[in-house]
Amino acid sequence: MIEGLKLTMTGDELRDRLQERMERHRGLVAHYEREAKREPNPDDECDFGLPEHMCEYEQELHGWRAEVLEYIRDHIDEDEVYRLAAADLEFGEILPEMPGIVEQEEYERKEGIRFSMERIAKEIDSSGFGMGMLADAIARRDEPRVEDASPRSAAAEDEVEHAS
Repeated sequence: MIEGLKLTMTGDELRDRLQERMERHRGLVAHYEREAKREPNPDDECDFGLPEHMCEYEQELHGWRAEVLEYIRDHIDEDEVYRLAAADLEFGEILPEMPGIVEQEEYERKEGIRFSMERIAKEIDSSGFGMGMLADAIARRDEPRVEDASPRSAAAEDEVEHAS
């Protein structure tokens, strides 16, 4: 009996799948190399260039992933049969690539609380409530303090004088 969902693949199938993923990552490295050198089209207001440091990061990331997958591929015995669990499938990027829009929706679902808090903060700020409170606090901080002339304060001053 097998517990959990596991996929069975021949070593040959697994090597082919890893090769496809390696090529995809190498293609992304080449894309970001070109993007780092490309100037935005001045006639297209929607065209923008990515900062060079972002392109360098993406090149490093995808280059490293290609190396990892190549290392795994080189150690797969093509004549064996492999039983792969979810962690194996994810680490080796064996499953078909997730469409971009689905990936974005999943990311937003995971980070939903952060986006909600950001939206609430923006609404408070745009209402003026947050800024008004901050401005009042700053104004009060900068005002000269008025001495309290209550009897309690006078008695406290007498105590200070007697203690001296």
